[in-house]
Amino acid sequence: MSEFNKQKLLELIMDIAPGRGTAEHESDNQEKFLKNFLPIADYRLALEPNTLLILGGRGVGKTELFRLLAIPSGRESLVESLKIRSLPDLSKTTWITGFGRTRKTEKRFPTPESVETQMERATNIEWRSFWIGLILGGLLQQENFKFKDLLIEQIEQIDTEIANILRDNSSRLSIWQPIVNQNLEKFNSVLDKLDQKLIETDNWLFVTYDELDRLVASYTALASPIRELLALWLDRWRRWDRIRPKIFLRTDLFREDFLSFPDASKLQALQTRLEWKHSWLYQLLVKRLANSGNEMTEYLQKIPRLIIENKTGLGWTATSNEKLFEELIEMMIGKYMGANAKKGNTYRWIPNHLQDAGGRIAPRSFLKLFALAAQSRIEQLSFFEQNTLLLQPSDLQGALMNTSDDRIRELQEEYPWLESLKMSLVNLRAPMQQEIFLEAVKSTRWSPEKQPPVTNPEGILQYLLQLGIVESRSDGKINMPEIYLYGFKVKRKGGVKRPK
Repeated sequence: MSEFNKQKLLELIMDIAPGRGTAEHESDNQEKFLKNFLPIADYRLALEPNTLLILGGRGVGKTELFRLLAIPSGRESLVESLKIRSLPDLSKTTWITGFGRTRKTEKRFPTPESVETQMERATNIEWRSFWIGLILGGLLQQENFKFKDLLIEQIEQIDTEIANILRDNSSRLSIWQPIVNQNLEKFNSVLDKLDQKLIETDNWLFVTYDELDRLVASYTALASPIRELLALWLDRWRRWDRIRPKIFLRTDLFREDFLSFPDASKLQALQTRLEWKHSWLYQLLVKRLANSGNEMTEYLQKIPRLIIENKTGLGWTATSNEKLFEELIEMMIGKYMGANAKKGNTYRWIPNHLQDAGGRIAPRSFLKLFALAAQSRIEQLSFFEQNTLLLQPSDLQGALMNTSDDRIRELQEEYPWLESLKMSLVNLRAPMQQEIFLEAVKSTRWSPEKQPPVTNPEGILQYLLQLGIVESRSDGKINMPEIYLYGFKVKRKGGVKRPK
Protein backbone atom coordinates (compact mmCIF):
# COMPACT_ATOMS: atom_id res chain seq x y z
CA MET A 1 0.00 0.00 0.00
CA SER A 2 3.03 2.26 0.39
CA GLU A 3 2.87 3.34 -3.28
CA PHE A 4 -0.75 4.51 -2.85
CA ASN A 5 -2.27 7.30 -0.78
CA LYS A 6 -4.67 5.33 1.40
CA GLN A 7 -6.71 8.33 2.53
CA LYS A 8 -7.18 9.51 -1.07
CA LEU A 9 -8.41 6.06 -2.14
CA LEU A 10 -10.87 5.97 0.75
CA GLU A 11 -12.16 9.44 -0.15
CA LEU A 12 -12.78 8.24 -3.71
CA ILE A 13 -14.70 5.23 -2.39
CA MET A 14 -16.84 7.58 -0.28
CA ASP A 15 -17.84 9.48 -3.43
CA ILE A 16 -19.20 6.50 -5.42
CA ALA A 17 -22.66 7.00 -3.88
CA PRO A 18 -23.39 10.77 -4.06
CA GLY A 19 -26.25 11.88 -1.85
CA ARG A 20 -25.96 8.46 -0.22
CA GLY A 21 -26.70 6.79 -3.51
CA THR A 22 -30.03 8.30 -4.56
CA ALA A 23 -30.58 8.84 -8.27
CA GLU A 24 -31.78 12.37 -7.53
CA HIS A 25 -28.24 13.24 -6.36
CA GLU A 26 -26.49 11.83 -9.42
CA SER A 27 -24.66 14.49 -11.39
CA ASP A 28 -26.45 16.57 -14.05
CA ASN A 29 -23.08 16.62 -15.82
CA GLN A 30 -23.65 14.25 -18.74
CA GLU A 31 -20.04 13.11 -18.96
CA LYS A 32 -19.90 12.17 -15.27
CA PHE A 33 -23.36 10.60 -15.38
CA LEU A 34 -22.41 8.32 -18.29
CA LYS A 35 -19.19 7.24 -16.62
CA ASN A 36 -21.17 6.23 -13.52
CA PHE A 37 -23.74 4.27 -15.54
CA LEU A 38 -23.47 0.51 -16.01
CA PRO A 39 -25.37 -1.04 -18.93
CA ILE A 40 -26.68 -4.42 -17.74
CA ALA A 41 -27.99 -7.19 -19.97
CA ASP A 42 -31.62 -6.73 -18.83
CA TYR A 43 -31.65 -3.27 -20.44
CA ARG A 44 -31.81 -4.99 -23.82
CA LEU A 45 -35.35 -6.10 -23.10
CA ALA A 46 -36.26 -2.71 -21.63
CA LEU A 47 -35.33 -1.09 -24.96
CA GLU A 48 -37.36 -3.49 -27.09
CA PRO A 49 -40.01 -1.49 -29.01
CA ASN A 50 -42.62 -3.94 -27.68
CA THR A 51 -41.74 -3.39 -24.02
CA LEU A 52 -44.25 -0.95 -22.58
CA LEU A 53 -43.71 -1.27 -18.82
CA ILE A 54 -40.43 -1.45 -16.84
CA LEU A 55 -41.06 -2.45 -13.22
CA GLY A 56 -38.69 -2.30 -10.27
CA GLY A 57 -38.48 -1.56 -6.56
CA ARG A 58 -37.03 1.53 -4.96
CA GLY A 59 -33.34 1.98 -5.75
CA VAL A 60 -32.97 -0.57 -8.58
CA GLY A 61 -31.95 2.02 -11.19
CA LYS A 62 -35.20 2.89 -12.99
CA THR A 63 -34.50 6.63 -12.85
CA GLU A 64 -30.89 6.13 -13.97
CA LEU A 65 -32.03 4.30 -17.13
CA PHE A 66 -34.83 6.84 -17.67
CA ARG A 67 -32.32 9.69 -17.51
CA LEU A 68 -29.90 7.89 -19.81
CA LEU A 69 -32.58 7.49 -22.49
CA ALA A 70 -33.05 11.27 -22.50
CA ILE A 71 -29.40 11.78 -23.54
CA PRO A 72 -28.61 11.10 -27.24
CA SER A 73 -25.00 10.11 -26.49
CA GLY A 74 -26.30 7.94 -23.65
CA ARG A 75 -28.62 6.03 -25.97
CA GLU A 76 -25.79 5.55 -28.45
CA SER A 77 -23.41 4.27 -25.76
CA LEU A 78 -26.05 1.88 -24.43
CA VAL A 79 -26.87 0.43 -27.84
CA GLU A 80 -23.19 0.08 -28.74
CA SER A 81 -22.16 -1.38 -25.38
CA LEU A 82 -24.93 -4.02 -25.29
CA LYS A 83 -24.85 -4.59 -29.06
CA ILE A 84 -28.61 -4.10 -29.25
CA ARG A 85 -30.06 -5.09 -32.61
CA SER A 86 -33.80 -4.99 -31.83
CA LEU A 87 -33.99 -1.21 -31.44
CA PRO A 88 -34.53 0.79 -34.67
CA ASP A 89 -31.63 2.85 -35.99
CA LEU A 90 -31.26 5.70 -33.46
CA SER A 91 -31.17 8.28 -36.25
CA LYS A 92 -34.74 7.21 -37.01
CA THR A 93 -35.96 7.63 -33.43
CA THR A 94 -37.19 10.58 -31.37
CA TRP A 95 -37.32 10.35 -27.56
CA ILE A 96 -39.48 12.67 -25.48
CA THR A 97 -40.39 12.72 -21.79
CA GLY A 98 -44.07 12.14 -21.04
CA PHE A 99 -43.48 12.73 -17.33
CA GLY A 100 -40.48 12.82 -14.97
CA ARG A 101 -37.35 14.90 -14.44
CA THR A 102 -34.39 14.19 -16.68
CA ARG A 103 -32.45 16.80 -14.72
CA LYS A 104 -32.63 17.66 -11.02
CA THR A 105 -33.88 21.22 -11.53
CA GLU A 106 -36.36 20.54 -14.31
CA LYS A 107 -39.69 22.39 -14.00
CA ARG A 108 -41.52 21.38 -17.20
CA PHE A 109 -44.33 19.44 -15.55
CA PRO A 110 -47.18 20.51 -13.25
CA THR A 111 -46.49 20.32 -9.51
CA PRO A 112 -48.21 17.57 -7.45
CA GLU A 113 -50.34 20.23 -5.75
CA SER A 114 -51.61 21.68 -9.04
CA VAL A 115 -52.34 18.21 -10.45
CA GLU A 116 -54.26 17.17 -7.36
CA THR A 117 -56.20 20.47 -7.29
CA GLN A 118 -57.02 20.58 -11.01
CA MET A 119 -57.77 16.86 -11.31
CA GLU A 120 -59.38 16.27 -7.90
CA ARG A 121 -62.63 14.90 -9.36
CA ALA A 122 -61.30 14.03 -12.80
CA THR A 123 -63.08 11.43 -14.89
CA ASN A 124 -61.22 8.75 -16.82
CA ILE A 125 -61.54 10.85 -20.00
CA GLU A 126 -60.12 13.92 -18.26
CA TRP A 127 -57.09 11.90 -17.18
CA ARG A 128 -56.70 10.76 -20.79
CA SER A 129 -56.67 14.39 -21.91
CA PHE A 130 -54.03 15.11 -19.23
CA TRP A 131 -51.69 12.44 -20.63
CA ILE A 132 -52.38 13.39 -24.28
CA GLY A 133 -51.61 17.03 -23.48
CA LEU A 134 -48.25 16.09 -21.94
CA ILE A 135 -47.31 14.06 -25.04
CA LEU A 136 -48.10 17.00 -27.30
CA GLY A 137 -46.23 19.41 -25.02
CA GLY A 138 -43.18 17.14 -25.05
CA LEU A 139 -43.20 17.01 -28.84
CA LEU A 140 -43.52 20.78 -29.19
CA GLN A 141 -40.60 21.31 -26.79
CA GLN A 142 -38.37 18.90 -28.72
CA GLU A 143 -35.90 21.07 -30.62
CA ASN A 144 -35.00 18.74 -33.48
CA PHE A 145 -38.26 16.87 -34.06
CA LYS A 146 -38.45 16.21 -37.79
CA PHE A 147 -42.19 16.69 -38.04
CA LYS A 148 -42.68 19.65 -35.72
CA ASP A 149 -43.96 22.00 -38.43
CA LEU A 150 -46.58 19.44 -39.48
CA LEU A 151 -47.56 18.96 -35.83
CA ILE A 152 -47.89 22.71 -35.14
CA GLU A 153 -49.98 23.17 -38.28
CA GLN A 154 -52.39 20.43 -37.18
CA ILE A 155 -52.65 21.73 -33.61
CA GLU A 156 -53.19 25.36 -34.62
CA GLN A 157 -56.16 24.29 -36.73
CA ILE A 158 -57.79 23.26 -33.45
CA ASP A 159 -56.80 26.29 -31.37
CA THR A 160 -54.44 29.04 -32.51
CA GLU A 161 -52.93 29.57 -29.03
CA ILE A 162 -52.76 26.04 -27.66
CA ALA A 163 -49.47 25.13 -29.41
CA ASN A 164 -47.68 28.01 -27.68
CA ILE A 165 -49.33 27.19 -24.33
CA LEU A 166 -48.32 23.52 -24.47
CA ARG A 167 -44.78 24.42 -25.51
CA ASP A 168 -44.13 27.30 -23.11
CA ASN A 169 -46.53 26.66 -20.21
CA SER A 170 -46.76 22.90 -19.87
CA SER A 171 -46.56 23.28 -16.06
CA ARG A 172 -49.72 25.49 -16.11
CA LEU A 173 -52.19 22.63 -16.04
CA SER A 174 -55.24 24.79 -15.37
CA ILE A 175 -54.65 26.64 -18.66
CA TRP A 176 -54.18 23.80 -21.15
CA GLN A 177 -55.99 20.80 -19.69
CA PRO A 178 -59.54 22.14 -20.22
CA ILE A 179 -58.74 23.02 -23.86
CA VAL A 180 -57.28 19.58 -24.58
CA ASN A 181 -60.22 17.93 -22.82
CA GLN A 182 -62.77 19.86 -24.88
CA ASN A 183 -60.98 18.91 -28.11
CA LEU A 184 -59.74 15.45 -27.18
CA GLU A 185 -61.04 13.78 -30.35
CA LYS A 186 -59.20 16.31 -32.53
CA PHE A 187 -55.94 15.98 -30.57
CA ASN A 188 -56.14 12.21 -30.84
CA SER A 189 -56.53 12.66 -34.60
CA VAL A 190 -53.33 14.78 -34.63
CA LEU A 191 -51.41 11.90 -33.07
CA ASP A 192 -53.05 9.42 -35.45
CA LYS A 193 -51.73 11.44 -38.38
CA LEU A 194 -48.31 11.70 -36.77
CA ASP A 195 -48.18 7.92 -36.39
CA GLN A 196 -49.04 7.52 -40.06
CA LYS A 197 -46.28 9.96 -41.01
CA LEU A 198 -43.80 7.98 -38.88
CA ILE A 199 -44.82 4.77 -40.67
CA GLU A 200 -44.41 6.36 -44.11
CA THR A 201 -40.93 7.68 -43.29
CA ASP A 202 -39.81 4.63 -41.26
CA ASN A 203 -39.38 6.69 -38.07
CA TRP A 204 -40.24 6.01 -34.43
CA LEU A 205 -41.35 8.08 -31.44
CA PHE A 206 -40.67 6.84 -27.89
CA VAL A 207 -42.37 8.51 -24.90
CA THR A 208 -40.74 7.85 -21.49
CA TYR A 209 -42.32 8.14 -18.03
CA ASP A 210 -40.76 8.13 -14.56
CA GLU A 211 -41.47 9.43 -11.04
CA LEU A 212 -45.16 8.62 -11.39
CA ASP A 213 -45.28 8.20 -7.61
CA ARG A 214 -44.69 11.98 -7.43
CA LEU A 215 -47.50 12.90 -9.78
CA VAL A 216 -49.86 13.86 -6.95
CA ALA A 217 -49.30 14.67 -3.29
CA SER A 218 -51.16 11.72 -1.74
CA TYR A 219 -50.56 7.99 -2.24
CA THR A 220 -54.23 7.03 -2.59
CA ALA A 221 -54.73 9.58 -5.37
CA LEU A 222 -52.10 7.86 -7.55
CA ALA A 223 -54.32 4.96 -8.63
CA SER A 224 -56.54 6.83 -11.12
CA PRO A 225 -53.83 8.62 -13.16
CA ILE A 226 -51.56 5.56 -13.32
CA ARG A 227 -54.46 3.29 -14.27
CA GLU A 228 -55.52 5.66 -17.05
CA LEU A 229 -51.95 6.04 -18.33
CA LEU A 230 -51.64 2.25 -18.67
CA ALA A 231 -55.14 1.98 -20.18
CA LEU A 232 -54.38 4.74 -22.67
CA TRP A 233 -51.25 3.04 -23.94
CA LEU A 234 -52.90 -0.38 -24.10
CA ASP A 235 -55.59 1.15 -26.32
CA ARG A 236 -53.06 2.96 -28.48
CA TRP A 237 -50.83 -0.14 -28.71
CA ARG A 238 -53.25 -1.55 -31.25
CA ARG A 239 -53.98 1.79 -32.89
CA TRP A 240 -50.47 3.24 -33.26
CA ASP A 241 -47.59 1.38 -34.84
CA ARG A 242 -44.66 3.78 -34.41
CA ILE A 243 -45.48 5.68 -31.20
CA ARG A 244 -44.35 3.61 -28.23
CA PRO A 245 -44.05 4.28 -24.46
CA LYS A 246 -41.46 3.31 -21.87
CA ILE A 247 -43.21 3.51 -18.48
CA PHE A 248 -40.91 3.13 -15.45
CA LEU A 249 -43.08 2.15 -12.49
CA ARG A 250 -42.52 1.04 -8.92
CA THR A 251 -43.51 -2.61 -8.57
CA ASP A 252 -45.91 -2.03 -5.68
CA LEU A 253 -47.84 0.59 -7.69
CA PHE A 254 -48.70 -2.09 -10.24
CA ARG A 255 -50.66 -4.13 -7.70
CA GLU A 256 -54.03 -5.22 -9.06
CA ASP A 257 -55.82 -4.41 -5.79
CA PHE A 258 -54.36 -0.87 -5.87
CA LEU A 259 -55.03 0.01 -9.50
CA SER A 260 -58.27 -1.97 -9.94
CA PHE A 261 -57.08 -2.35 -13.52
CA PRO A 262 -59.10 -5.07 -15.31
CA ASP A 263 -56.68 -5.34 -18.24
CA ALA A 264 -53.51 -5.80 -16.16
CA SER A 265 -53.08 -9.34 -17.50
CA LYS A 266 -52.74 -7.93 -21.03
CA LEU A 267 -49.53 -6.18 -19.93
CA GLN A 268 -47.78 -9.43 -19.00
CA ALA A 269 -46.21 -9.82 -22.44
CA LEU A 270 -45.34 -6.11 -22.61
CA GLN A 271 -43.41 -5.71 -19.35
CA THR A 272 -40.02 -6.45 -17.84
CA ARG A 273 -38.60 -6.22 -14.31
CA LEU A 274 -35.27 -4.71 -13.32
CA GLU A 275 -33.39 -6.96 -10.89
CA TRP A 276 -29.65 -7.12 -10.36
CA LYS A 277 -27.45 -10.21 -10.28
CA HIS A 278 -24.68 -10.17 -7.67
CA SER A 279 -22.00 -10.09 -10.38
CA TRP A 280 -23.60 -7.00 -11.95
CA LEU A 281 -23.47 -5.22 -8.60
CA TYR A 282 -19.73 -5.89 -8.31
CA GLN A 283 -19.35 -4.76 -11.92
CA LEU A 284 -21.10 -1.49 -11.05
CA LEU A 285 -18.87 -1.01 -8.03
CA VAL A 286 -15.69 -1.55 -10.05
CA LYS A 287 -16.89 0.74 -12.85
CA ARG A 288 -17.67 3.57 -10.44
CA LEU A 289 -14.35 3.13 -8.70
CA ALA A 290 -12.43 3.06 -11.98
CA ASN A 291 -13.99 6.35 -13.09
CA SER A 292 -13.64 8.08 -9.71
CA GLY A 293 -10.04 9.25 -10.16
CA ASN A 294 -6.59 8.38 -11.51
CA GLU A 295 -5.31 7.09 -8.17
CA MET A 296 -8.14 4.54 -7.98
CA THR A 297 -7.72 3.56 -11.64
CA GLU A 298 -4.07 2.74 -10.98
CA TYR A 299 -4.99 0.83 -7.81
CA LEU A 300 -7.50 -1.34 -9.72
CA GLN A 301 -4.94 -2.02 -12.45
CA LYS A 302 -2.97 -4.02 -9.89
CA ILE A 303 -5.38 -6.79 -10.95
CA PRO A 304 -4.76 -7.38 -14.68
CA ARG A 305 -7.85 -7.28 -16.95
CA LEU A 306 -10.15 -6.11 -14.14
CA ILE A 307 -10.97 -2.84 -15.91
CA ILE A 308 -11.08 -1.95 -19.60
CA GLU A 309 -10.87 1.49 -21.17
CA ASN A 310 -14.07 2.08 -23.15
CA LYS A 311 -14.00 4.23 -26.29
CA THR A 312 -17.62 5.38 -25.81
CA GLY A 313 -18.78 8.00 -23.30
CA LEU A 314 -19.11 5.27 -20.65
CA GLY A 315 -15.47 5.65 -19.58
CA TRP A 316 -13.72 2.75 -17.86
CA THR A 317 -15.74 -0.45 -17.77
CA ALA A 318 -15.34 -3.58 -15.66
CA THR A 319 -14.77 -7.16 -16.67
CA SER A 320 -17.57 -9.71 -16.18
CA ASN A 321 -15.11 -12.19 -14.67
CA GLU A 322 -16.31 -12.84 -11.11
CA LYS A 323 -12.98 -14.35 -10.09
CA LEU A 324 -11.37 -10.96 -10.59
CA PHE A 325 -14.05 -9.26 -8.48
CA GLU A 326 -13.34 -11.74 -5.71
CA GLU A 327 -9.62 -11.02 -6.04
CA LEU A 328 -10.34 -7.28 -5.69
CA ILE A 329 -12.40 -7.73 -2.53
CA GLU A 330 -9.61 -9.85 -1.03
CA MET A 331 -7.09 -7.12 -1.90
CA MET A 332 -9.31 -4.36 -0.46
CA ILE A 333 -10.78 -6.03 2.64
CA GLY A 334 -9.39 -9.53 3.03
CA LYS A 335 -10.70 -12.96 2.11
CA TYR A 336 -12.65 -13.59 5.30
CA MET A 337 -14.74 -11.48 7.67
CA GLY A 338 -12.59 -12.77 10.52
CA ALA A 339 -9.51 -14.86 11.18
CA ASN A 340 -10.78 -17.76 9.08
CA ALA A 341 -13.61 -19.06 6.89
CA LYS A 342 -15.90 -19.62 9.89
CA LYS A 343 -16.66 -15.90 9.95
CA GLY A 344 -17.69 -15.93 6.31
CA ASN A 345 -16.16 -15.28 2.91
CA THR A 346 -16.11 -11.49 2.44
CA TYR A 347 -17.08 -11.61 -1.25
CA ARG A 348 -20.24 -13.60 -0.47
CA TRP A 349 -20.92 -11.95 2.91
CA ILE A 350 -21.57 -8.57 1.26
CA PRO A 351 -24.49 -9.52 -1.03
CA ASN A 352 -25.86 -12.08 1.46
CA HIS A 353 -26.33 -9.34 4.06
CA LEU A 354 -27.82 -6.78 1.66
CA GLN A 355 -30.54 -8.83 -0.01
CA ASP A 356 -34.21 -8.55 0.86
CA ALA A 357 -36.57 -11.46 1.55
CA GLY A 358 -36.89 -12.08 -2.19
CA GLY A 359 -33.12 -12.21 -2.73
CA ARG A 360 -33.11 -8.77 -4.41
CA ILE A 361 -30.43 -6.14 -3.79
CA ALA A 362 -30.77 -2.46 -4.65
CA PRO A 363 -27.60 -1.12 -6.35
CA ARG A 364 -28.01 1.96 -4.19
CA SER A 365 -27.59 -0.09 -0.99
CA PHE A 366 -24.64 -2.00 -2.44
CA LEU A 367 -22.71 1.19 -3.28
CA LYS A 368 -23.71 2.84 -0.03
CA LEU A 369 -22.24 -0.02 2.01
CA PHE A 370 -18.78 0.64 0.57
CA ALA A 371 -19.11 4.44 0.79
CA LEU A 372 -20.11 4.30 4.47
CA ALA A 373 -17.40 1.73 5.26
CA ALA A 374 -14.80 4.07 3.71
CA GLN A 375 -16.13 6.96 5.77
CA SER A 376 -15.78 4.87 8.93
CA ARG A 377 -12.22 3.85 8.02
CA ILE A 378 -11.15 7.47 7.38
CA GLU A 379 -12.37 8.44 10.85
CA GLN A 380 -9.99 5.91 12.43
CA LEU A 381 -7.28 5.69 9.77
CA SER A 382 -4.39 6.22 12.18
CA PHE A 383 -5.10 2.87 13.84
CA PHE A 384 -4.33 0.92 10.66
CA GLU A 385 -1.82 3.05 8.78
CA GLN A 386 0.54 0.10 8.31
CA ASN A 387 -2.21 -2.29 7.17
CA THR A 388 -2.18 -3.05 3.43
CA LEU A 389 -5.96 -3.42 3.32
CA LEU A 390 -8.15 -0.43 2.44
CA LEU A 391 -11.07 -1.51 4.63
CA GLN A 392 -11.57 -3.75 7.64
CA PRO A 393 -14.43 -6.27 8.07
CA SER A 394 -15.62 -4.22 11.06
CA ASP A 395 -16.08 -1.25 8.70
CA LEU A 396 -18.50 -3.32 6.61
CA GLN A 397 -20.36 -4.52 9.70
CA GLY A 398 -20.91 -0.98 10.94
CA ALA A 399 -21.76 0.25 7.46
CA LEU A 400 -24.38 -2.52 7.12
CA MET A 401 -26.28 -1.08 10.06
CA ASN A 402 -26.07 2.46 8.67
CA THR A 403 -27.10 1.21 5.23
CA SER A 404 -30.10 -0.49 6.82
CA ASP A 405 -31.02 2.78 8.58
CA ASP A 406 -30.80 4.63 5.26
CA ARG A 407 -32.82 1.96 3.47
CA ILE A 408 -35.67 2.35 5.96
CA ARG A 409 -35.54 6.15 5.57
CA GLU A 410 -35.77 5.72 1.78
CA LEU A 411 -38.75 3.41 2.13
CA GLN A 412 -40.48 5.84 4.48
CA GLU A 413 -40.38 8.44 1.71
CA GLU A 414 -42.41 6.08 -0.49
CA TYR A 415 -44.45 4.47 2.31
CA PRO A 416 -44.80 7.04 5.13
CA TRP A 417 -46.87 4.62 7.24
CA LEU A 418 -43.70 2.57 7.89
CA GLU A 419 -42.65 5.26 10.36
CA SER A 420 -45.47 4.26 12.72
CA LEU A 421 -44.89 0.54 12.17
CA LYS A 422 -41.19 0.96 12.98
CA MET A 423 -42.07 2.14 16.50
CA SER A 424 -44.14 -1.02 17.09
CA LEU A 425 -41.39 -3.38 15.94
CA VAL A 426 -38.55 -2.00 18.07
CA ASN A 427 -36.82 -4.72 20.15
CA LEU A 428 -38.82 -7.60 18.69
CA ARG A 429 -36.61 -10.64 18.12
CA ALA A 430 -36.52 -12.30 14.68
CA PRO A 431 -37.50 -14.86 13.67
CA MET A 432 -40.75 -14.58 15.64
CA GLN A 433 -44.10 -16.33 15.79
CA GLN A 434 -46.56 -14.86 13.31
CA GLU A 435 -48.99 -14.09 16.13
CA ILE A 436 -46.37 -11.89 17.84
CA PHE A 437 -45.73 -9.97 14.62
CA LEU A 438 -49.44 -9.48 13.90
CA GLU A 439 -50.03 -8.30 17.46
CA ALA A 440 -47.31 -5.67 17.03
CA VAL A 441 -48.94 -4.51 13.80
CA LYS A 442 -52.37 -4.47 15.44
CA SER A 443 -51.08 -2.29 18.30
CA THR A 444 -49.63 0.31 15.91
CA ARG A 445 -51.07 3.80 16.18
CA TRP A 446 -51.20 5.05 12.64
CA SER A 447 -50.75 8.75 11.94
CA PRO A 448 -53.90 10.25 10.32
CA GLU A 449 -51.77 11.67 7.51
CA LYS A 450 -49.77 8.44 7.04
CA GLN A 451 -52.29 5.63 6.75
CA PRO A 452 -51.20 2.20 5.41
CA PRO A 453 -52.73 0.91 2.14
CA VAL A 454 -54.80 -1.63 4.11
CA THR A 455 -55.93 -1.55 7.73
CA ASN A 456 -56.07 -5.17 8.90
CA PRO A 457 -52.81 -6.68 10.27
CA GLU A 458 -52.98 -9.70 7.91
CA GLY A 459 -53.26 -7.37 4.92
CA ILE A 460 -50.27 -5.31 6.09
CA LEU A 461 -48.26 -8.52 6.54
CA GLN A 462 -49.05 -9.53 2.95
CA TYR A 463 -47.96 -6.08 1.77
CA LEU A 464 -44.65 -6.36 3.67
CA LEU A 465 -44.11 -9.85 2.22
CA GLN A 466 -44.59 -8.47 -1.29
CA LEU A 467 -42.11 -5.66 -0.64
CA GLY A 468 -39.54 -8.18 0.63
CA ILE A 469 -39.32 -6.49 4.03
CA VAL A 470 -40.25 -9.71 5.83
CA GLU A 471 -40.43 -13.38 4.89
CA SER A 472 -42.64 -16.23 6.06
CA ARG A 473 -40.52 -19.28 6.91
CA SER A 474 -41.55 -22.90 6.42
CA ASP A 475 -42.08 -23.23 10.20
CA GLY A 476 -44.60 -20.37 10.07
CA LYS A 477 -42.34 -17.83 11.77
CA ILE A 478 -41.78 -14.31 10.41
CA ASN A 479 -38.19 -13.36 9.67
CA MET A 480 -36.62 -10.08 8.58
CA PRO A 481 -33.50 -9.81 6.37
CA GLU A 482 -30.60 -7.78 7.75
CA ILE A 483 -30.95 -4.94 5.23
CA TYR A 484 -34.19 -4.08 7.11
CA LEU A 485 -33.51 -5.65 10.52
CA TYR A 486 -31.22 -2.94 11.91
CA GLY A 487 -33.21 -0.04 10.47
CA PHE A 488 -36.36 -1.32 12.19
CA LYS A 489 -34.37 -1.91 15.43
CA VAL A 490 -35.39 -5.58 15.42
CA LYS A 491 -32.97 -7.97 17.13
CA ARG A 492 -31.72 -11.35 15.99
CA LYS A 493 -29.71 -13.98 17.83
CA GLY A 494 -26.19 -14.12 16.37
CA GLY A 495 -26.70 -10.91 14.41
CA VAL A 496 -23.91 -8.48 13.58
CA LYS A 497 -22.83 -6.36 16.55
CA ARG A 498 -22.22 -2.67 16.04
CA PRO A 499 -18.43 -2.08 16.10
CA LYS A 500 -17.09 0.05 18.93
